[in-house]
Amino acid sequence: MKGMKIGVDFGSYSLRMCTENNPNAVDELSAAAFASESGAPIAYGTRAYTLDGRTDSNISVTKMITNGVISDFTFAEKILAEYFSRVCGNRIYKPNIMVSLPSDVTNIEKKIFLDAVTRAGAGRACLVDGILASAVGTGVSQEKIGGRMVIDLGHQTTEIGIISMGTVAAAATVRHGSFDIDNAIIKHFKKDRDIIIGPHTARQIKHKIAFAVERECELSLMASGKSGVDEMPISFEVTSSEIFPFVDEQLSFLISEIHSHLKNISPELLSDSADHGITLCGGGVLLFDIAERFENELGIRCNIAENPEKSRILGIHKIITDNAILENNGYQFIFKDDIRDRLKRFDRI
Repeated sequence: MKGMKIGVDFGSYSLRMCTENNPNAVDELSAAAFASESGAPIAYGTRAYTLDGRTDSNISVTKMITNGVISDFTFAEKILAEYFSRVCGNRIYKPNIMVSLPSDVTNIEKKIFLDAVTRAGAGRACLVDGILASAVGTGVSQEKIGGRMVIDLGHQTTEIGIISMGTVAAAATVRHGSFDIDNAIIKHFKKDRDIIIGPHTARQIKHKIAFAVERECELSLMASGKSGVDEMPISFEVTSSEIFPFVDEQLSFLISEIHSHLKNISPELLSDSADHGITLCGGGVLLFDIAERFENELGIRCNIAENPEKSRILGIHKIITDNAILENNGYQFIFKDDIRDRLKRFDRI
C-alpha cells in the first residue's frame, strides 16, 4: 500500500500520532489558538494550550474534541493537516490514516471524523475502536479465549471493553472522566474559599496530592490563584484531605456508572474478567491509589498498565504494523473517493 501509515489518538486532552517506524511521532495537547476577529491560527497543540487564560480577548483558545467527538470541525481539520504535514514531510503519496473512536459513536460522528481526516490530507482512512486499541496497547493477547476487561479513564470519557480472541466482545462509554475531578476542585475553591484557579492549577493539585481512597497521611501543596474578593494574585495552601470529598464524589459517580454497564455483560465474560482482573489505562489512572479504589468498589482485582497514558497510541501502532490484527477485526483503509461515497450515505441516515 502506497503512502505512509499514520495512527491518530485524537482525545479531549491529548493529540498523539504514530507511524510504522515511530510510535511517538506526535505528542501534543488538543488545542488551537486563533485571532478572535480574523480566525487566523496562531498556535497549535501544547503551545496553544499554554496560552489559555494567559492572553487578552484578541486571542481565543479552543479544544477541538468534546466527550470523544469533534466539537470544532474547522480547527480539528487544521490541526490534523498541520501535524500530518510535519510527520509526512515532502512525501509524494498521501498518508493512510487510522483514527481511534469511542465504541458508541454515531454514524454522524463517524462521518465528521472521516471528513476531517480526508480534508486534512488523508489518501485513505480507517476508523478503529478505541477500547480495542487501548487493550492491544496494554498487552492483551490477540489469541486468548475468554474475556479480558480494560477500562480507559480519559479526560472527558471513560471507556469499558471486554476483549476476547482479539475482538471487542462488549463495550460501553461513560461521559465522565478526569476533567470532572479538575472541575470539582475549581468549583470548591470558588465556592468555599473564594479563590479562582484555572484548569492547569486544578490538574496540578490533583496529580500531586489527590488520593482516590481516604488516607490518614496528609499531603499539602502551595498553589497560586486569584482572590475572588479583590481579584489580586494569591498564594494558598491546599491539603489532600481538603479536596478528597470532591475527588471522592466524582469517582463514586464514575464507578457507579461503570458498575451499571457491567450488569449488562454476560456472566461468562464477567467471570473471565474477574479471573484475569481489570487492566486500567488512560491519563485518569495517575491518581494515587486509583487501582485500590476500583478494586474496593467493583470487587475485581485491578492493575494499572505499564504505560497508561500512551496505551491507546501504542495499541494503534501495533495495529497499523500488524496486518493480522487489521484482517481479524475487518479494518480496511478506504480510498478517499470511496470515503466520499460513504459520507453521502451517512447524510441519508
